[in-house]
Amino acid sequence: MAFRRQLQLDIQPLILLLFSMVSISYALSDPEILLKFKSSLTNHTTLKSWENSSNPICNGERSNWIGVVCQKGAVLGLKLENMGLSGTIDANTLVALSSLRTLNFMNNNFNGSIPEFNKLTGLRTIFLSYNRFSGDIPGNAFKGMVRLNKLYLSKNRFTGPIPASLATLPRLSDLKLDGNRFSGEIPDFKQEKLHVVDLSNNQLEGPIPASLSKMNADMFAGNKGVCGAPLKACEATVTIIFPTSTTPADPRENVSPNFMNKISMWIIVIPIVVGVFILLAIVAFVIINQCKKPLPDPKLKAIKVEDRASAASSNETKPAEAAPKLTFASDDDGDKFDLQDLLNGSAEILGSGCFGSSYRTSLPDGTAMVVKRYKQMNGVGKEDFQEHMRRIGRLRHNNVLTLVAYYYRKDEKLFVCDFVHNCSLAVHLHAH
Repeated sequence: MAFRRQLQLDIQPLILLLFSMVSISYALSDPEILLKFKSSLTNHTTLKSWENSSNPICNGERSNWIGVVCQKGAVLGLKLENMGLSGTIDANTLVALSSLRTLNFMNNNFNGSIPEFNKLTGLRTIFLSYNRFSGDIPGNAFKGMVRLNKLYLSKNRFTGPIPASLATLPRLSDLKLDGNRFSGEIPDFKQEKLHVVDLSNNQLEGPIPASLSKMNADMFAGNKGVCGAPLKACEATVTIIFPTSTTPADPRENVSPNFMNKISMWIIVIPIVVGVFILLAIVAFVIINQCKKPLPDPKLKAIKVEDRASAASSNETKPAEAAPKLTFASDDDGDKFDLQDLLNGSAEILGSGCFGSSYRTSLPDGTAMVVKRYKQMNGVGKEDFQEHMRRIGRLRHNNVLTLVAYYYRKDEKLFVCDFVHNCSLAVHLHAH
């Protein structure tokens, strides 16, 4: 008995000290509480009116301190939006404001994890949109906040699943979580008063709960993995049932619907990709074959020109004027020649491309000429062809061979120009 009495005497001073500390902390006035809260903030130059603690905060419904909302002379809320504030939102200090019902810190520079708002059980509205809060929100972050009806967390950097405790708040009416990085499935919100649930532009997946099926489709936009009303219906999943056996459990029994959806997607995508590759291969094959021409006849005499045989035949019955003729690009004085002069000379192939071949031939006087033979221009009309030739014939440049003459026929077209001993572009680029 003596020991117990002595123990009580020793503990009593400690108990009195603890009660005195608690009474002192809760005895702080509202101005002192707000000044202590201000000390946890940075960049708070806009809160200069808070520096005079002797100035009463509220006069009825009117506030003398910027950003403070008053009601009946008490601090009802803090409206500190668009002030460039950062630092820490000290929820432990705000607990002492017994009349506090609303917090608005929108469009500031707060970062880090979400404050411990569940200590402020009397809050009705929390507005934190357009800040830099990040990280996962604990599932019980809003547990016990039975009066909370509006929560705005838009345009932050929150990750992880949507807190399950939000689905348990009986008075929740407005929930905005858009523009974050929330993932996982959407909780089943069954609150009757809930009329705004904005979950757009996140990384959510899975079916939309039936309780949210009447919401506007825009509320779920930007989540590639979300399906169901009011969006498009979810794809049917394949249920795999394995027979009961005494053998160890087959790991395929745990195949999730999402995994099966991915398999279905690949079953569709792979044939499409293969088909595209086959189509590209066919197109490439056609182009290559078009460019692969048979080696041209080294003789220009292989050109099939109308009336040539009749012009050369001793049994010619047509007038001489019917023989094919070259059209000269210029009327300048100089020796003229005809197509027969080019055809009679020996031809040396200079090069071959997709459109035709080039030959070097000699006129009867020994003058070397170049004949470009085009066989892939059959769709060009005679008038258009001649107009282009007249334009080319007027070109004069040191690096451009001047067109001397040309020949047109529906299935045969020839360009004639002087031969210049200056090699070819390929030789200049790649030597020999």
